[in-house]
Amino acid sequence: MSNKSLNALSENSQFLQLDYQITYDALPHKSFKKLPSAIKNRIEELHDLTQVHPQRVIASLLDFIQKYPEVPIFYNYLTAAYEATGQRKKAETLIKEAYQKHPDYLFAKTNYALYCLRTRTADKIPEIFEHQFDLKLLYPRRNTFHITEFISFNTVMALYHHAMAHRKSAVKYYEIVQKLEPNHYLTAIIKRQLYPTFFQKLRDKFVRYLEKLERRLENKIEFLDEADKVDKVDTVDAVEAKSDKYSNYSKEF
Repeated sequence: MSNKSLNALSENSQFLQLDYQITYDALPHKSFKKLPSAIKNRIEELHDLTQVHPQRVIASLLDFIQKYPEVPIFYNYLTAAYEATGQRKKAETLIKEAYQKHPDYLFAKTNYALYCLRTRTADKIPEIFEHQFDLKLLYPRRNTFHITEFISFNTVMALYHHAMAHRKSAVKYYEIVQKLEPNHYLTAIIKRQLYPTFFQKLRDKFVRYLEKLERRLENKIEFLDEADKVDKVDTVDAVEAKSDKYSNYSKEF
């Protein structure tokens, strides 16, 4: 097993107890035991398709979620497929559903935490992780974590502390991720947040403006939909009232 000890990385880091192992080998979730062999053999294929042909794998993942709702990895893969195909609303809905159904699953936690960061509700993150800011403290019975678990968790921690204006802590999380996976796309995301260039600042500001504009538009559409429903109800009431009036009038004669 190609593990890496993280003890050497814990120097001058009082709040990170890195007394566990990181593996790059497959580390199946315990729910895998419930899957038929034929499905287990397709997991790697599903993962690869999610990366290169996400649209082709969506139907299969929806089917697997319906058949095996107790296996959270299918939610994780489908979320990735939705995001890769630009179906953000479906991805966000699934992220919340996965966290509600599998609150102990690490990727359900990290996906929901990233959603909270995007929606400016970062104050929810400590509760998501049970106020534990280290993998070993969050899962005390585990001594080994997959590299993707490590990167995802510590990325969230870095971005959370950055959002809370705890720069020193954010930098420490970034440095520990950067030492293991300097070329990972999540490492790059943290770096852009902590050390943005002038043009990145402009871009991020523009993106935030577009997101704010989009939310306003969505709220306006929802308001108009509700107003339309009210108008229809009022129209029906008016028609019924008019009908009653003529009905009463005819009875008088």
